[in-house]
Amino acid sequence: MNVFLSILGSGAALPIGARRCSAQVLNIAGFKLLIDCAEATQDRIRYNHLKLQSLNTIIISHLHGDHFFGLPGLLSTMHLCGRTEPVFVVAPQGARQVIETTFELTGNHVGFPIEWQEMDFTEGEQRVFENNRCFIDAFPLDHSVPDYGFRITEKPRSPREPIVYAYCCDTAYDEHLAEHFRGVDLLCLECTFANDMERLAAERKHLTAGQAGRLAQLAGAKQLLLTHISARYREDEPLISQARAEFPNSILAADNMRIEIKK
Repeated sequence: MNVFLSILGSGAALPIGARRCSAQVLNIAGFKLLIDCAEATQDRIRYNHLKLQSLNTIIISHLHGDHFFGLPGLLSTMHLCGRTEPVFVVAPQGARQVIETTFELTGNHVGFPIEWQEMDFTEGEQRVFENNRCFIDAFPLDHSVPDYGFRITEKPRSPREPIVYAYCCDTAYDEHLAEHFRGVDLLCLECTFANDMERLAAERKHLTAGQAGRLAQLAGAKQLLLTHISARYREDEPLISQARAEFPNSILAADNMRIEIKK
């Protein structure tokens, strides 16, 4: 069974030029998982020929707008298109209140159940989702609001070893993070800034490209995918070179990119 990742948005903070803000769809043997949901995510879903109603599980890393503001509109569109099946949402504490208040104040509603798993923990790692295709473990990150990374592990369905994907965005640099994604097949890390902006990255609790590469090296990941790119960088350089100086098997995410994750 193949595992594919579709990049819907790879930019940070502002949807500018060729980069929309954070959103991805992970497809594990037909189970489609939406990871983060910035504004215009539903448009990117259509553009990439993905079926909106095939998404039944959504995980949100944190409640900053460039990761979360697309969720009310996406849920509303699902309703307008006649959805009746439940949607399962894993998100930080407060996400449910935001969505329910938005619908209440705007007179909108959805005609399907939303099942919430709200995360509110500050230490360690917790299992937040499991079905017959995968299980998802979440771990806290160091950012300006409660924020979580995810390790998504495929359940064995063939003779090969299960594929493991990790998503970690946004966070300050901390070498201990590597323990949460040790040996993963594909590691997706933010690299908001180039190395010459390390002080600003620390102030805003983000990573530089070199720091992302260093974490991938410490974790023994097989491949590094760099995302959450600041709008100040319109080309691959210098980010990709700085990451590869620490971890050669690094690639830079681009909107509408589709990646097959392999062992």
